[in-house]
Formats: sequence, structure tokens, C-alpha cells
Amino acid sequence: MSQRGVIVAVTLATLLLLVPAIQGYSGGVYNQASGCGCHSGSTAPAATVSISGLPTSYDANNLYQVTVSVSGGVAGSSGGFSLEVDKGTLSTGIGIMAVKVNSQGNSATHTITGSSYRSWSFEWTSPPAGGGTANFEVAGMTTNGNGNNNGDRWVTDLVQVPENIPPNNPPSASNVLLSPSNAKTTDSLTLSYSYSDSDNDPESGSEITWYRDSQALPSGTITGLTVPPSQTTKGQDWYATVRPSDGADYGTLQTSNTVTIQNTPPTLNAPAINPSTPDESEDLTVSYSVSDDDQDSLTIEIHWYLDGVLVTEFNNDTTVPSIATREGDEWRVEVTASDGEDIESRSSQIITIGQVIQPNNPPEITSPVISPSLPTTLSDLFLTYNTQDLDGDQIIATEIEWRVDDALTGQSSTIIQSSLTEKDQIWSAKIRVSDGIDWSAWSSVDVTIMNSAPVISNLQFVPAISYTNDSLSFTYTYSDLDDDVMAPPTINWYKDGVEQTDLANQNTVPASLTTKGENWTVSVYGNDGIQLSIESLESSVIIQNSMPSVTIEEMPTNISFVDNKASGLTILPEFTDADNDQINFQISWLRNGFREGSLDNSTFVAAQYFGAGQSWTCQITFDDGEVSPQVETWQINVDNAEPVANINIESANLWSGESIVINATQSYDLDGIISNYYWQWNDNFGNPMSSEGEIISIITTGTTSISLTVEDDLGSTATTTQSIQTTQGPTISALVAQNDDGDVDLTWQWDGESATFLIIRNNFQIDETDEFKFSDSPIVAGSTDYTVIPVIDGQQLVAGSMTISNFEVDTTTESASGLSETGGLYLGLLFLAVSILITALGLLQRRD
Repeated sequence: MSQRGVIVAVTLATLLLLVPAIQGYSGGVYNQASGCGCHSGSTAPAATVSISGLPTSYDANNLYQVTVSVSGGVAGSSGGFSLEVDKGTLSTGIGIMAVKVNSQGNSATHTITGSSYRSWSFEWTSPPAGGGTANFEVAGMTTNGNGNNNGDRWVTDLVQVPENIPPNNPPSASNVLLSPSNAKTTDSLTLSYSYSDSDNDPESGSEITWYRDSQALPSGTITGLTVPPSQTTKGQDWYATVRPSDGADYGTLQTSNTVTIQNTPPTLNAPAINPSTPDESEDLTVSYSVSDDDQDSLTIEIHWYLDGVLVTEFNNDTTVPSIATREGDEWRVEVTASDGEDIESRSSQIITIGQVIQPNNPPEITSPVISPSLPTTLSDLFLTYNTQDLDGDQIIATEIEWRVDDALTGQSSTIIQSSLTEKDQIWSAKIRVSDGIDWSAWSSVDVTIMNSAPVISNLQFVPAISYTNDSLSFTYTYSDLDDDVMAPPTINWYKDGVEQTDLANQNTVPASLTTKGENWTVSVYGNDGIQLSIESLESSVIIQNSMPSVTIEEMPTNISFVDNKASGLTILPEFTDADNDQINFQISWLRNGFREGSLDNSTFVAAQYFGAGQSWTCQITFDDGEVSPQVETWQINVDNAEPVANINIESANLWSGESIVINATQSYDLDGIISNYYWQWNDNFGNPMSSEGEIISIITTGTTSISLTVEDDLGSTATTTQSIQTTQGPTISALVAQNDDGDVDLTWQWDGESATFLIIRNNFQIDETDEFKFSDSPIVAGSTDYTVIPVIDGQQLVAGSMTISNFEVDTTTESASGLSETGGLYLGLLFLAVSILITALGLLQRRD
């Protein structure tokens, strides 16, 4: 072979070794997206594999319909694929059962049904947010469908789908308002604003900063969106800033309006003149009360009016002496309070000196009512009443007080919002009216806040899709404005519209009471322990056909027929169907992924079908005539029995230093063949030695331990050891060489049995003899080595041989020998020509 030919052959062998290897199965194989060597089919046309349905970038937790297709390659319609993904979850979806997915949800491949197609669809659910790039590795194959791996061709591809991470848009705040705009020291300041986020992110972590007289208050000084009156003082300027946040980003800072705390005018009650029915002998004295929430210094002015005319002589006097009054005068007094910024003035009623006043009838309150009479925490309270005045006087003032459980509140209107009430509170209202002269007596009325009925929602059956073998139950959402703990609800069950009274108030309907096709309805009233919800909720479900199932008792996962009398494997499939439907089924047996058609629908597989190391699959396809066929599989691995190693010493004579023949021909494998033999021992010098092959030859001395390891065709091994003891064998001694008139005479001694002796000159055998002497006729004089090797029963002895080195051969002979100097010259030229010819031939072979 030429040098170029050797290089090409080695390259092709290397390329074949580099082909990736997986197992090829007509029923598919998981986690082999890199392709396979068993179907490499390098001579077949190249195929093309593609993945469709994947987005350019995926949204988190989204479902995508994915299709793997192969085209080109081998003619026909059969094919297969194996796909792996490192992110998200694969599922089969709904189809013709051409695809199966492993339990981890990260690898999909074709089924036996799918091996007849070249396009397969399944579903992929993308990972949660933050999953990163998803890598899809796929191997697709086009096959000729001949049942073996010849002529098929596969191809691989990698598709990467990055995660779609939309940029976060910061939120915004608008309508930032601090109110009331004319706040006084008795008012709370309330901040309000509108929050919006284009991503619909909820508000989280917004920053509110309060400013008083342009100075930011330390964090925590004001909590929430309200400044209490205790924090404010007249003349202060208040505003706030809002920095909206969605938990990820802050929006633009917004500033509210500035509110200056206004002066609170003094509070002045209407003054009164005492006595109220004076005569000419009595002084007139004014009484009044005044206060200021800002604690300002107040200036009080008093003005007396006689018959409507200011009497300046009595300005700021609290008393008008009786000397200044006379019968029939009409007096009134006006009091003015000033805090330096605001003025409050009030006037008394007019009195007449010496006038006999007709007694005034005070007004009356009639029919005070709080409605509704049985309010709940959902109800607003409305106070209504009637008034009457026997004198026909007009009602000019009204006072209302509300109390909760006898505690006075700040409420003074006729309406109480429901948000202020709680269950079991007693709300009472007191009311009085004035006709300008007298107040009516206080009139009161009260109500007790009653329990609010609970509310239920989102009533759902569990499971939402129910089968005959499912128990029926339900879930619902319970809420109660009184925060009452949920009590057992009132439950009614209906089957096909007929109430099932035996199931009243039961949370569950046992599966034994349901049959496919029935329509079950549940009606639920919520219960807070006091009353039921005002309305019930209903939900219905139709019992679906139940899926059949199959089991096989005592199905082995590993099996072996070595050293036992089993005739084969028998299976007894047991089918169950909650609806008692007739089950249709088909049994298939797959050996190493390929269907064994002769065993279709067989429940017995004879032992001769099984081979060591094989992987079998029992596949049962079954249905009840209503649902799509289901497939259950069982894996069975045929165990490989270990081989048996035996050492056989073939040589009859175990002599030290001599070749000893050992074989492993008595080793065997019950369920296969032995493919490799590995030997180990120590040589004459104690050096570890090894060899391979069924028969080997070793040279050793003394006691030697020999180890044999045999390996069968499936890689199982067995090892045995055996020791041998060598003895001293026969040897040649006293080897002598002498020149004898151009010849060399060899003589020696031998201490062994009858033998043949090989005569070696300069490492070339020249003859053999059975005598203890030999005469050689060399043609070249000079230093020569002679070795005599004994041979017994075809075995050449190594230690028993003997060598004479550097013996000087003398070829000088008498002229009578017939050789002339001319003849010697011709003979020398002949040898020279032959040497040149041999050298030339050797060079030509090296060039080849």
C-alpha cells in the first residue's frame, strides 16, 4: 500500500469513530438531540430538520405550539426525532399520540405511531420571568422504514430563544393636592394624588416628603397622608412632594400646592342681658363667653343700644346702671371679639324695661326615627324627626349629638356613613331645636347595628372536569364585612335536577354515587355563624367518561434465562374501567426499540427470543371506545451472565527459562461469546508482563502466579489465577569449535532426553542434527558466532541452548582444493552483484 493510501484509510477510520452514538428506536428515545451513529447512513442523502412555532423571544409562563419537521434525506414518509430543552416544560398536548415527553418535561421524541411521520407537534410552556435564553437541541431523522438502521440519515440543529424582558416604565403621579386650601389650626391637612402606571404595576414604595416653612421634615415625623392639627401652627406654610414608585423605578417628583395655616377667628357665644325681665330699679349686666384656638390675645368691645341707637357713654361697660333706664326702653348689647386679624360680633336679644313678657312655649321634637330600624354594617343611618311650636315660632337652630355605646362622637349631621359602624354597636341620636327664645327638651332614639350577612363567590367544582372515579367537592370564596369566622355552609346537591336529600350539607359526593353522563349541581349558602348569605351560589358539572387503566402483576424489570428452567415470560394484563366499559387493547413487544411483529398480542414470550443485554419493552395500547387510545409501557432488561475463566497449561514440561504455552480454551460464556482474553504474570526478572489472546507463551522461573481475565461481547468480565512451578530443564554444555582444514568442527555434551539440535551461525540456521557434533564449511573467514539449540517435541529450548561467540574461522586450504585465485575473484564479484540486487529491491519496496 502507498503512503497516500495509508493516510486516507486512517482518516476514514477516524471520521467513523467520531460519529456520535446513541440508541435508535422506532418508539423514540429521550435526551439524544446530538444524533446517533447507528443510523448515520453517511451514504444516504442529507436530511434537513426545522423547528417552527417558537417566538423570536418568549413571554414568561406562556404556552407555545411547537412543530419539528424533517425533510429531504431518505425517500419515504418515516422518520423520528429527539429534542431537548433546558428551560420551560414540554407537554404532548392533544393530537394523534405521535409524540411522548419524559417525566422531567425537558425531552420529547416520537412514539411508535409517530415513526410513520416526518412532522410532530407538541407544546412548550415557557419558564417564569427571569428564566433567560432557552436552548432547543433537536436531532431529526429520515428513515426508509425497513426495520433496521441501514440507509437512514439524521441531522441536528440548535435553536436559541431569548426571554422577552419588556423595559419597565416608571409610574407617574398627578393631581397632587394638599387640602383644605384655607386650613386653620384646627384642621387636618390631607394629601391626595392620582397614581398611574402604564405597565399596570401596583404602587409600592412611593416616597412622601413633608415640608414646613420650606424645611423638609425628618422621615417618620408625619406618617401617612394626613397632618394632624397638633403639628400645625398659624402662619406656617405646608406642602408635600410625591415620588411615585412601582417597586422597581421611581417616577418624576411632583409637588403639591402650598397651604398657609390661616388664623382661626375667635369663638364668641351670643351674649345675654341679665336679668332678662328687668324693671327700672335693676341694673343691666351683659354675660358672654369667648375663646381663641390660636391662643391669641383678644380685644373685647361692648356696645349698648337703646331703642336701636348706640349709647357711646356705656361703650365697653359690662353694666348699665338702673338710673339710665326707664320703663318701656328697649335695650340690646353687642359684643365684638378681635384677635388682631379677625373679628367676631354677636348681639343679644332685645329686652324691654318693665315689660310683662308673655311666657314662651318651647318647641317640641316629635317622632324621632333612625332608619333602617335593623341596620347592618352595610347600612347608612338616617335620622328623621318632626318639630312643633305651640306659639307658631319658627325653628331657628338645631343641635344633634351622636353617641356610640354612650361615647360622644363628633358627628352632628342627620346621616351616618356605614363605614363608621360596626356590628353590635349601639348608635343613639339626641336632638333639640330652638325657636330663638327657648330650646326644646332633648329627644333621643337609638338602634343596634345588626350582623351583616356573609357573601360567597367563585363557587367551583373540584375537580373542574370530573370522572366516574372522582369524588365531587367544591371550593368558594367567603367574605364577611363583620370579619366573622366562616361557619359550616348550607349545602344542597342535585342530580339531573333532582335534589339528593341524603347528601344535604355534605361537602363531598363519593365517586361510588356518580355515573358518567350525570349532571350534578351544588347549591351553597354561606354561613357566618349567625345567618346565611342572602343568596346562594350554584355550580354544575357533567360526569365525564373515566379513563381505563391497565396493570400487570409481577412484571420483572430484569430477567435472565441462564441456569434456570423457565421457558419464557408470561404476562397477565388486568384492565379496570370505572364505567365498566368494554376495553379494546393491543399488545406489542419491542426489542431494543424495534417491534417484534411475531409477538403481537402475545402474553407469552419464549426464552429463545431473549438475548443477553437486550432491552425489551412491553407496550399495551388500550381504550374504552370513547377516549383516545392510551399507552402503557414496561421496560425489561435481559441480564448478561458473567463469563467463566479457566486457565489450561498446554506445555507438558515446565522448565525454568523455557517457553511455556498456556491457553484459555476451557473458558466459556453461557449466554454469549468471549471476545477478549487478558493475561498477567511476572517474567524471569520479576517484571510485570501482560498479553492478550486465547493462547499465549511465557518464559518464567520458579513459582509464577498467572492471572486470566475474560471479557464477553457485552463487556462483562471474570478473572481467575493459577500458579505454576518450574524446574531446571536439560541443557547443552561443553560446546567446542575447532578449525579443521577449512571446516569448523562443533562438539557438545547433552544431559537430557533424545533431542534434535539446530545449528545457528551468526543468527541464521544452517542445519540440524540429532548427534552431539556437527561440521560446518563456512565460505567466509573471520569472527563467527555459533549456537546450538536443542528441540524436544517441537519445542526449542532457550535456557538449554549454548553459544560460542567471536570464534575466528580460518578458511585457508591447500591449492589442491581446486579453487584458484581467479575463481575466488569471480565468486566475490558474484556476491557483490547479488548484494546490490537485494539492496535495490529493498529500496523499491520502501518507495511503494
